[in-house]
Amino acid sequence: MLKCRRRQGRKTPARVPTKKPLLASPITTLSEGFSKSVMDLASRLLDPAQPVVFFELVPPAENNADAQERALAEAKRIKPLVHAVNLPEVRNESRASERTSKFVPRVSPRVFGKRLREEVGAEVVVNRGVVYQPNAGGWFRETYQNFGLNQIVLVGGESSKIRYPGPSVLEAAAEIRGTGLPATLGGIALPGRAQEAERIRRKAHAGLSFFTTQVLFDSNDIVWLIQRLNGLEARIFLSFAPVTTQRDIEFLRWLGADVPSDLDAYLVSGEHANSSGRAFEPSLKLAQTILMDVLDNLPPDPPPLGLNIEHINRRNFPGAVRMLERLGNLYSDLLASRRPARFV
Repeated sequence: MLKCRRRQGRKTPARVPTKKPLLASPITTLSEGFSKSVMDLASRLLDPAQPVVFFELVPPAENNADAQERALAEAKRIKPLVHAVNLPEVRNESRASERTSKFVPRVSPRVFGKRLREEVGAEVVVNRGVVYQPNAGGWFRETYQNFGLNQIVLVGGESSKIRYPGPSVLEAAAEIRGTGLPATLGGIALPGRAQEAERIRRKAHAGLSFFTTQVLFDSNDIVWLIQRLNGLEARIFLSFAPVTTQRDIEFLRWLGADVPSDLDAYLVSGEHANSSGRAFEPSLKLAQTILMDVLDNLPPDPPPLGLNIEHINRRNFPGAVRMLERLGNLYSDLLASRRPARFV
């Protein structure tokens, strides 16, 4: 079995326990101790005693009405399991290596997000690459007034060596705050990046209240990052996704995710692969181990933690829903067991 690499001196976490039978959803488990309806997302994000679960749903293809209706149906399926649907912004990125899959233009997150709010009744978080266009404040004002959305993940550029026409994340946050409109702002966390803890603290000081990590496949960097964020009030969402084929791994590496070199053999070959090459259970076990590793190595005053489940591509959507159910239950159980006595 693939082991999560750990820094010397850290204790080895307990193994994943045998779970009790699954409840209807992680939110059902959470609702035994917490209320989903009485607290808005902005308040929930800042309350360390409250669990927060996102599902990152890739927007449907443009000019494809069937795909858009299918995506709405998928959102209805996951809505009872999450506190918000997280919509990434898919761009035709240019990187040093060739894309591993064909680029498909997608519906704008705020356009699809409006439909999710109005037709599904879901809380929506939209991602926005702020560096590609100037006037982040104007974009946010339009998004708030015309689309009814104000929960935004501010995303920077692909490389610090590129000069972009738009503002940095810090500059965009200042522009949005300057509009005077209510906004809940988030950012991206890259656990393996140098000085990431300092970057996150600067962004939190600028008004960002949560951060979603890249998809995690190893506990080493995220454990170290959480320890360095002792005392931070902003929430850190741990992101996981089912990886079921070699093509998934290649695509994640192309995106810049930190995928250990031995992940290929563990997930999609040998005893773990079935006849179609899919390997959901090893992917789930790896995510469970990382989640427990993080929670077993928390600093004295850790930042609030959240859970963000992604599906990478349409083929993996059913597996992502299964991961949402099973990892969501583990997350809620572990969080409840670590609540300070004043919250019980």
